[in-house]
Amino acid sequence: MLDAVLFDLDNTLIDRERAFRALVVETFADAATRADIIRCDERGQGDREALFSCWKRHGGGRMDHATMAAQIADRLVPEEQLLTALRLLSQHKKIGLITNGGSAGQRRKLRASGLDQVIPNNRLWISAEMGCAKPAPAIFLRACAELGVVPTATLYVGDYPPHDATGPASAGLRFRIAETPLDAERLACLIQEEETH
Repeated sequence: MLDAVLFDLDNTLIDRERAFRALVVETFADAATRADIIRCDERGQGDREALFSCWKRHGGGRMDHATMAAQIADRLVPEEQLLTALRLLSQHKKIGLITNGGSAGQRRKLRASGLDQVIPNNRLWISAEMGCAKPAPAIFLRACAELGVVPTATLYVGDYPPHDATGPASAGLRFRIAETPLDAERLACLIQEEETH
């Protein structure tokens, strides 16, 4: 039985990839340039300094972590059905969010997507605020301790196996990899599958 479900943010609860691609299309006209920028980004997992250098080299101007996070957040819209599904889930399970990234940028994405209205501030574990990052077990164990749940009764859902499978597994949590950002239906199916195993 699950007592808690923890989520990743980018490309799990929000479609960060879609927002990033929209930003790239708006910034660069040339298809080859767009492809190069998207390749450097590696779905948000690429070397940030290399990405920012590539961005500038192609004429996109100066880019940094905070600016990119803000521009991605500006292209997010609340997914109302997912927010409703998360509210329903929170009536039966403790829910929270563990994400790598800068505090201001990740919090701006939470506000833009409406997730800040569903996941309380005391259930957010952002690497820049915690002093540790996924896949380190410490961030998962801290979340479980602060929620008052045992790792084996906690599910972590993310999109990037090197962080979102390795990390929770090493901390004793259950985990699932979301191939695409969650919507209400996929979330319900995922929870049902976990509960019946």
